[in-house]
Amino acid sequence: MSLIRSTASRAWRVGTRAARKVERGALAPIWRIRVSRRRAALRRVRPDVVPVVVGRLHVLGAPARSYVSTDAAAQSLRLVSDVLEAAGIPYFLVPGRDWLRHVVGVERKYRSAFLDAATRELSGTPVYLGAVDQGDSLSVAGHCADGRLPQAVREAEVLRMGVIHLGPQGQVLGGFADGCDIEFWQQGEEAGGSPGDDGKLWFSVPGSELTDTFPESLVAPRLNRISEVVPSEAQKPATATVGGLQIPTFQPFAQRTVEEVSFAVDAVYTWVDGNEPELAAKREAYREGSSAIAGREVGMSRYTDSDELRYSLRSLEMNASFIRHVYLVTDGQTPSWLDVNAPGLTVVDHRDILPASALPVFNSHAIETCLYRIDGLSEDYLYLNDDVFFGRPVRAEHFFHGNGIARIPFSPYKLGLGLPHSTEPAPNSAGKNVRRVIQKQHDRFITNKFLHTPHPQSRAVMREMVEAGFPELERTMHSRFRSTADVAVAATFHHHWAILTGRAVPGDYSFRYVDVGRPDLHERLARLRKRNDVDFFCLNDVDTAVAARDSIRRAVDGFLEWKFPFPSRFERS
Repeated sequence: MSLIRSTASRAWRVGTRAARKVERGALAPIWRIRVSRRRAALRRVRPDVVPVVVGRLHVLGAPARSYVSTDAAAQSLRLVSDVLEAAGIPYFLVPGRDWLRHVVGVERKYRSAFLDAATRELSGTPVYLGAVDQGDSLSVAGHCADGRLPQAVREAEVLRMGVIHLGPQGQVLGGFADGCDIEFWQQGEEAGGSPGDDGKLWFSVPGSELTDTFPESLVAPRLNRISEVVPSEAQKPATATVGGLQIPTFQPFAQRTVEEVSFAVDAVYTWVDGNEPELAAKREAYREGSSAIAGREVGMSRYTDSDELRYSLRSLEMNASFIRHVYLVTDGQTPSWLDVNAPGLTVVDHRDILPASALPVFNSHAIETCLYRIDGLSEDYLYLNDDVFFGRPVRAEHFFHGNGIARIPFSPYKLGLGLPHSTEPAPNSAGKNVRRVIQKQHDRFITNKFLHTPHPQSRAVMREMVEAGFPELERTMHSRFRSTADVAVAATFHHHWAILTGRAVPGDYSFRYVDVGRPDLHERLARLRKRNDVDFFCLNDVDTAVAARDSIRRAVDGFLEWKFPFPSRFERS
């Protein structure tokens, strides 16, 4: 008899789901018409709101006056918390698996109340609400202004709320990445599990390990970084601070974990404007007698300033907000647009870090030997050139482990064999010279180059290398121009020394390199526009023909202004 009832019940559920699917299909055109009218009404009140397509979803976007990814994520969290607070719905911050996006937990019994409050409180705004699928993407989305939300949103176990931020050209800035997720948690007894039952629960705690208090536990609808089950004894209240906002959570969810970086990380740029007549004259006066090396390594492309630094700093502020302070190392120069008094910025002259006997210097390898001497620099820092950009949000943990061990950006490209020679790329010659030192000191043979990304650096490693008294380092420090006798200090030397002394490991860097002088420049820039799928990219001017420089600069400037449209705090008003 029970088998018959079970079969009949299962057939009823299947039939009901099929009926609902048919009903949804029949009502879809009516829903779309109603939504279209409501969105048109919103746009009459808010003409700045425009329709956009994000992924495959048709949603509304609103223009932003500025954009910092972590600030946008915190604003989404505030949106959600304001709705919950206004409705009197209890909630707690959840340590989600996506480091940028904040997650809030709410008991499932409050789902309808939350949706009612959101559509009521935010009906006059372009705030979206979407259903999150198992791949952490939005399968369907509506707007609080739509009135009735799609059924898939109303029944979702996880929702995402936020605003689609648009740049001055209508470009989508963060998409759904900076939204806030709302997870609907259940009591243990609602989740269907019990002690000893290993077949009912998908999360990381087997049923055989559950205690008798499980029915009073809170159970997550998906994985997180701490625990998917919060027993009643662990539900002790705590608060977490996010973007200046105090958010309730549970004590275990407020703890710092071993992988989190808690130490300061600064950024160091080297920059030169080779177009300045005084510097150009000084460079030419010292050029005679420099070591033979390929012309591209000492040509105008190496010293020409095309405003890359402005956009690199914009990318840093937009996507790397963990950086404590920026140091700009120059030869007595500053860009005309730079606010030298901006908070978080220090301009460092070559004279402040290099010995007088090494000046003047026009060789980045030489300058790199002394970057660790910058006064006030954090013990762990990033070194990057001005043609390197943060393509999407990153955090300190991309570059360092929580214990300070650096994550190194190895390239698949090799240094090659044989002696250094003038016609090969300078990094190859400089890397081969490092190979000789490393083999002598550590009996290891190095092979690979490194990516054009931000490079994690350790002052302790640099001090140790310099204090070891290698003549190759001293010679490079006094090498005014790039030479086949140089060693690559900040990349090849530092990274291999750190790895061989237990202070670095290979890292995972999502990266794209573009030589702006190549004929496929426009196709490569178009790909970077279309697909926001790399953490870093480099727009490198290797040796651009003089006749092509103006057109190339227009293309690069247009792309960078589209990608990073808002001035950073480092720019003059």
